[in-house]
Amino acid sequence: MTKYYGSLVGTPKQAVPPALIPNVLADNKDWVLVRDTIELAASATDTVQAALLPWETVLNPYASDISFDDLGTGTTLSLGNVTYPTALISATDVATAAGTAKAMKSVDIANYFKPLWQTLGYATLAAAQAVSAQCELLFTINTAGATGTLTWQLVGIKR
Repeated sequence: MTKYYGSLVGTPKQAVPPALIPNVLADNKDWVLVRDTIELAASATDTVQAALLPWETVLNPYASDISFDDLGTGTTLSLGNVTYPTALISATDVATAAGTAKAMKSVDIANYFKPLWQTLGYATLAAAQAVSAQCELLFTINTAGATGTLTWQLVGIKR
């Protein structure tokens, strides 16, 4: 039987020489970075600004959510930035009577707890900063017009 450990907790306990454990998130507390709501009357391809955050911000994938009521038959919604518009949420169905989705629904779990520039898909921080000084997260109305309420909460750490 093999015993496995997580990378942050288990590294010092493994038989091989321990790797250095990053402490960038040690003794930090997640905060609500933005909490907002909008009553939509939007067309396909319209955008809604979700947040304007520093590129080094780390979002909490478990506490960041979006909620919506019936936004219209066939309507899907994405969340990302101007370069990677579907990086966080890729065309999630928002045509149900009411629903909630994680704000990082489409992010591979290997990219959880990384700075936004990495989570979105940029190769370097400089590449992200070449696009804009800060990260503007945008909801994009995809396949059809949307009418209804959209609410979101992004939780994490600004670094």
